[in-house]
Amino acid sequence: MIRLARHSDARGHLVAVSSCAEVPFEIRRVFWIYGNVDDRMRAGHASATTTELLVSVAGSCRARVDGPAGAHTVELDRPDASLLVPPMTWLVLSDFSPDCVLLVLADTDYDPGSAIVSPDRFRELRSR
Repeated sequence: MIRLARHSDARGHLVAVSSCAEVPFEIRRVFWIYGNVDDRMRAGHASATTTELLVSVAGSCRARVDGPAGAHTVELDRPDASLLVPPMTWLVLSDFSPDCVLLVLADTDYDPGSAIVSPDRFRELRSR
């Protein structure tokens, strides 16, 4: 988890991020996930090359990660907290609140062929 600097005053709060400052990589791609229904999970994959930073800018969700630091689940429920997901980390997103908007910053362009979608293949590659 990375705490993002929140700047607050009587008007409210502001959180800003910059490549290679608050975000520990150059941002190449930005996308967001929203409108999740019926308790359906998202992600369910790993990437061999992409690092992502996940921020719940509204609502909440859970992220289950299994990577170099082990397996654990975190609640993403604050716009000033983020989850760094390095390469070779299995990611499953679940338990989205109806108002959840999950912002994702990535250090690579989208390449559908780079996703590892088989848990068995992921374990095989990780054990090398």
